[in-house]
Amino acid sequence: MAAGSGSDRSKPCLYRPVKEAPTSASCRPHQIPGAELPEGGYSEEFVQAVDSKYRCEHCQRVLRNAKQTECGHRFCESCLSALLRIPGQVCPADQQLLDNTEVFNDNCCRKEILKLLIHCRNRKAGCQQQMALGSLEAHLNSCPFQTIQCSRCPEMVQRQELSDHLMFKCKHQAVQCRHCQEEMTVAELKAHEESECLSSLAASSKPCGARGHRTELKGAMSEYLKAEGGCKFSSYGCTFKGPSQKAKEHETQSVEQHLLLVLLRNKALEEKVSELKSEIKEKHSVLQKLAGQIPKMEKEMSLTNQSVNRSEIKLNQSQKTLAVHTDRLHQVEQELLERRKLQENLKQELLSVRYNTGNLSSRLSFLETGQSSPCLYRGVSNSELVEQQVTQHDNLLSVHEVRLAEIDLRFQLLETASYNGRLIWKIRDYAQRKQEAVSGKTLSLYSQPFYSSSFGYKMCARVYLNGDGMGKGTHLSLFFVVMRGEYDPLLPWPFKQKVTLTLLDQGLAKAHVSDTFKPDPNSSSFRRPQSEMNVASGCPLFVTQTVLENEMHHYIKDDTIFIKVTVDVSDFLEL
Repeated sequence: MAAGSGSDRSKPCLYRPVKEAPTSASCRPHQIPGAELPEGGYSEEFVQAVDSKYRCEHCQRVLRNAKQTECGHRFCESCLSALLRIPGQVCPADQQLLDNTEVFNDNCCRKEILKLLIHCRNRKAGCQQQMALGSLEAHLNSCPFQTIQCSRCPEMVQRQELSDHLMFKCKHQAVQCRHCQEEMTVAELKAHEESECLSSLAASSKPCGARGHRTELKGAMSEYLKAEGGCKFSSYGCTFKGPSQKAKEHETQSVEQHLLLVLLRNKALEEKVSELKSEIKEKHSVLQKLAGQIPKMEKEMSLTNQSVNRSEIKLNQSQKTLAVHTDRLHQVEQELLERRKLQENLKQELLSVRYNTGNLSSRLSFLETGQSSPCLYRGVSNSELVEQQVTQHDNLLSVHEVRLAEIDLRFQLLETASYNGRLIWKIRDYAQRKQEAVSGKTLSLYSQPFYSSSFGYKMCARVYLNGDGMGKGTHLSLFFVVMRGEYDPLLPWPFKQKVTLTLLDQGLAKAHVSDTFKPDPNSSSFRRPQSEMNVASGCPLFVTQTVLENEMHHYIKDDTIFIKVTVDVSDFLEL
């Protein structure tokens, strides 16, 4: 392959297609119609600088139908043909003798060149399209800025202006004479008004040069024709001219010919009328079709406007929801920081209490050995005082441990709470919890709370691993619970959102078990809670234990199950 550097120009080409004479037509190049130069390389405006390996060694333009010589350099087909016509011609790159029997079609290079991006030839006229060189022809056939010839006249106009030209500017456009209403082209109108139209103002053909309407000059013309001997049917095509006497004889003898001329003219007029009627009918049909499309387009426009309005409303709602969630997130983060600080303080206090307890235990041991302490109060026995202090510290330690447990629980709830109406509940140690349910130790489990929105309903799930009611001992029972929330006074009651309960399949099959129900507005389970939570409502026969624990399924994996609760909040309006 020809290289861009001078040191590689003398190396032979590593790619050699089948040998072929430079004049062979078995693989013709991609010809671009309307190229600026019929000979030499492409003169198109390329988007990026073209590599030197794609340029002809003779004309230095981008290769058109690339040919490769034995010395490895490339030429345009026309450039190489011109060089080979000169005896003893050498390669301009390395001065080696050119041999027309050692020339190859470089199809690989030709395909690469046809993929190069170029600007449209009509770029200066306004077209900003870019395309591959090989796609230029297809683009020019539809480019609105391409200059084409009018179908009625020889004038060249841009494709996008053709309809305007045909309607208003074309000299061969059909128009009506303003005097006689006869149809003709714009180019014929002037001549018609000057010499043919009987209703237009024109000069008399009499030597007097009098002027008037052609209808008024008809009598003068008749008298003049009698004097000069013209035929009355000359306007229908009769060519007779002579003295008045001979003109009368001619009119008498040529009645049939004159009638034939009149019939021919009449036939031509009828054909013209028929053509005009057909054109009017076609235009009327087109107008009816266009008129029929107007209501459809108006309806589509109305639907589009409605869709845009709905999208804008949803976008505004989403933006408001995002702002609310962002504020809520900042609040939760601040609360977490404060709770962590409080937790650290409580831990320090707990360590202090434990330290004091240890000291008291040491002092108690010391007192039990019968020795006295100088720091004890008089009038109170040593053992009673120590017991009081130990009891006080134990009580304080218990209070701190309870507070730590409450803070840990609230911290966990905040970390796992969701505010989009969806809950993913992970239940670990299934076998142990199932056994506790069978033994009656722990019949049911409650999930962490979740919310329909930042200021929406507070909810949770309740599960009976050994079943409840009709499903006891045979099924897993799953229920939905509405809890008392901070924003209940602002929410609509009863609760009406659709609820979907799902046991998730942890395998590849994803054969989830789901049940969906619509809340009963008359049920107390969905009214505004008066206590911490309402009575649970759901599916006592949600899934059989045999299906749940079947090893062919993957509902239980690593002794863990996942339960998903989804509340439909699509029609729920944010506060």
